[in-house]
Amino acid sequence: MQQKAIEQHTLMAGILANLFMGAAGMAAYYTSQIEALFVDAYFTVISLVSGLVAISISKLSTKVSKRFPNGLFILEPIFSLVQSLLTIVLLVSALATVSWNAYKYFAYGQGKIMDVGPIIPYEIIMLLLSFSLSAYYNQQNKKINQSSTMLLVETKGTLIDGIMSTGIALAALTILFINQASIFNFLRYTGDFFITFALVLLTIRMPLQIIKKTFIEISGGTISNRHIQKIIENCLHKHLHGTLALSKCSIYKVGMSLRVDVLLNSKSVCINKKELSAAKDIILIELKKQFEYIHVAFYLD
Repeated sequence: MQQKAIEQHTLMAGILANLFMGAAGMAAYYTSQIEALFVDAYFTVISLVSGLVAISISKLSTKVSKRFPNGLFILEPIFSLVQSLLTIVLLVSALATVSWNAYKYFAYGQGKIMDVGPIIPYEIIMLLLSFSLSAYYNQQNKKINQSSTMLLVETKGTLIDGIMSTGIALAALTILFINQASIFNFLRYTGDFFITFALVLLTIRMPLQIIKKTFIEISGGTISNRHIQKIIENCLHKHLHGTLALSKCSIYKVGMSLRVDVLLNSKSVCINKKELSAAKDIILIELKKQFEYIHVAFYLD
């Protein structure tokens, strides 16, 4: 199966899973009005919507035209960047909301006891589904040598969702056994704040990492994925020797598209064009078995 086909089939499976999880999450939030559940549910909704957009971009990015002869792969990291920024906005927004609610309780004694009982079985099911879906995304991306930026984002996003569900379930179990006479009675009113605060601290790093990776791709920086870099460099060293001495190799990744700029040392020897052309063909044949969209260009030192 081609890399894009694997990516699209994986995204479609994720859409179906997130459709169920999102509907269940929103129902649980509107029933309990627990803010941490809002974050959890909307993460799933974001994953659902982003999955639909991602499939469209996955199909569109490979299309070439006179204006875009190399395709529209730039849409993939742009989409991933926007999704990661939206994730951060959601985390900060939820934290601000629960912080205000906690302030009202501690400052004015205003608050509402959280009804955590009904959400425990829901969160246990959600955490199992989220971690399973994240593992599935990751496994499918490994099949295509981790070349899909969009599957990487979906892996991290669903992992965050699973961590959220785990944290909420554990906190809900704890709050369930706190009675009114306990010194921890305040958690029955403000536990939502502490859950959300801890989860934001735990997960905020993931979208920031994605933003860094996508910014490198969009700005034309060299690849940061050591796995892909090692595969390509090993192939080049295997086939470039003798008069075709490798001086330097620069690898650029934009979405699922790869460009390899190979600098040959031509100062001490004369480069045979036929030999170079034959080596390039062999290298491309070998690399295209693992990376569907890859281009190799040679330059003389």
